Amino acid sequence: MAGHDNSYKLLFSHQRMVRDLLTGFVHEKWVEELDLDSLEKASGSYVTDELRDRESDIVWR
Repeated sequence: MAGHDNSYKLLFSHQRMVRDLLTGFVHEKWVEELDLDSLEKASGSYVTDELRDRESDIVWR
């Protein structure tokens, strides 16, 4: 499973790939409203409303 995890991390670490995946596979109106050229990686560390530390592999905004 670790090999797959690294592959997905690499796949989703590129802005163009994330943009292409969204436009190619998510057929929802809200995708058309996104400014996909402004995608930027955000910190994967955050605190939940319950004050718990959380880590994500990759977060885009």
